[in-house]
Amino acid sequence: LEKDPFSINPEPTFFYPSEIHQEVIDTVQYMLNSSESMMLVTGQPGIGKTLLVKKILECLLEKDIDVHPILIFNPVISPSELLSAILKDLRINKSLNTKVEIYEEIKQSLSENKKNKVPTLLIIDEAQDLPEDTLNEVKHLSNLENNGDKLLKILMLGQPYFLNMLKTEKNSQINQRITLRVNLRPLTKDEMRDFIYYRLRKAGNSSINFEKQALKLIFKKSKGIPRIANLICSRALMVAYLKNSQTIKKSFVKDALKNINF
Repeated sequence: LEKDPFSINPEPTFFYPSEIHQEVIDTVQYMLNSSESMMLVTGQPGIGKTLLVKKILECLLEKDIDVHPILIFNPVISPSELLSAILKDLRINKSLNTKVEIYEEIKQSLSENKKNKVPTLLIIDEAQDLPEDTLNEVKHLSNLENNGDKLLKILMLGQPYFLNMLKTEKNSQINQRITLRVNLRPLTKDEMRDFIYYRLRKAGNSSINFEKQALKLIFKKSKGIPRIANLICSRALMVAYLKNSQTIKKSFVKDALKNINF
């Protein structure tokens, strides 16, 4: 193995293009090329949302799709901190004293990007952690337009309970503006098998084999969640190494599960 095939770090190299993950990538590309301006991706913890963000940007680069991304991976920020992050990414270094001035500068920069056919994409990961006043600021940012055209594309990724937050009366306006939605479902049994072998190949080894019963147990215990499957496979691989085996047996997975708390 050239790399750890089951690392839980979000590395684009190991991104497994399941049907639902590919749907998200395709929908983002559609948003960038259409009048749609807000998209929400929901999914359980460990489903691969953060890795998906990195893969989306990589795919856009590979396809020569010009986009100006603004990434917010830590959403526990105030409205002013959000605006400061946007100003920084837009390379606006002027001394601005009021919110009116801030919005005027942001709008001018976004308009310039749109004029150059480079959409600006604000990506907010773990959006369920956004403070209420910051989420309200996102709503204000979504209002920015020029001649009826929205100037900012917004992609939010969050856990399923974020949907309930959006359904409250105070968030009804922003909820209505999210016209594109994708829910990341867990991997199917077949996808889990392909996911495991895909990561092994990417790590430089295609000779390691998993018994069918071992794969079945991994799927059952992980419930199709990639992060949990990675944890189980990593421990099972360690057991196989200690036993000098190229085959991952069901008993190895059972041994692995003893050291993992879900």
